[in-house]
Amino acid sequence: MLDAKVRYSPTGSSSCLAFDNDALLEKVEDASIAMLKSATAAMCIRRPDVGACSTELAGACVAYSGSDVPLTCAVGVGTSSPVDNKDIAAIETFYDSLNSPVRIAISGRTHRGVNSLLASRGYKAGAPMENWWMPLADVAGPPTPHIIEGFRFVRHTAPIRAIDDAELWVRTVAAGFQESDGPIDENKLPPALLDTFYCFGFADGARPFLARRNGEVAGGGVFHINGDTAHLRTTSCRFWHRRNGVQTALLNVRLQWALKAGCRFVFSSTAGIGASARNLRRFGLQPLSISFLMSRAS
Repeated sequence: MLDAKVRYSPTGSSSCLAFDNDALLEKVEDASIAMLKSATAAMCIRRPDVGACSTELAGACVAYSGSDVPLTCAVGVGTSSPVDNKDIAAIETFYDSLNSPVRIAISGRTHRGVNSLLASRGYKAGAPMENWWMPLADVAGPPTPHIIEGFRFVRHTAPIRAIDDAELWVRTVAAGFQESDGPIDENKLPPALLDTFYCFGFADGARPFLARRNGEVAGGGVFHINGDTAHLRTTSCRFWHRRNGVQTALLNVRLQWALKAGCRFVFSSTAGIGASARNLRRFGLQPLSISFLMSRAS
């Protein structure tokens, strides 16, 4: 059982602020559903042949953007009310009709019993994601390194030059996520992966940023506002530009945008505790909850 209150201690302060835990988790979920719906709509435009669609089943947003992309999942299952085998069967029927695996998001709001119910139906748990947050007041993070020449704000609705920039953003961020031990050839990235990152970056409500270092494209990230909250997501840095302040700069500029927009809270997510998590901590974000997907093959 989660605590009713979550406490936040600003960096360098002995004071402690208390917030309603479920209200914060609900904000995270609402933003996830809004992103899923808008990204699915973006896939309809990007790849109309895929047959991307979303609907509401069992109180959740159930979306399809292709059988092999992470946007194909259900968010909100068992959070507003308990679910039973009949509800899960309805979701499975939706995905079975599309010859797709079933992926159901589990969060801090998911009712007890959903995990065991899914496990009894053959679902397997995926890797956990750490969700981070902080109340957004004055951001006193590390300064933007002078080696970052600037950030380019691109939109898919602008003239043709910006569309070219959009594809550059997609390849840069997608490649950054795929690089672990060394650089990769971005021209060999699978089309389905590029389609997915396009939808992450250029769905309605998303504001993609492209970072350049010493004149070279170095990384990118997304800034998204949902109500009074800002969400920093889909951020990566190319291999050759790591450990040079690119992630710090991307965090800094998006937090400043959130402040100017009058947001009250900021959220982000990381895959475990690594460089991205350390950067979030440096800016004052703290862990809130764990989420993961439970999946069943088609």
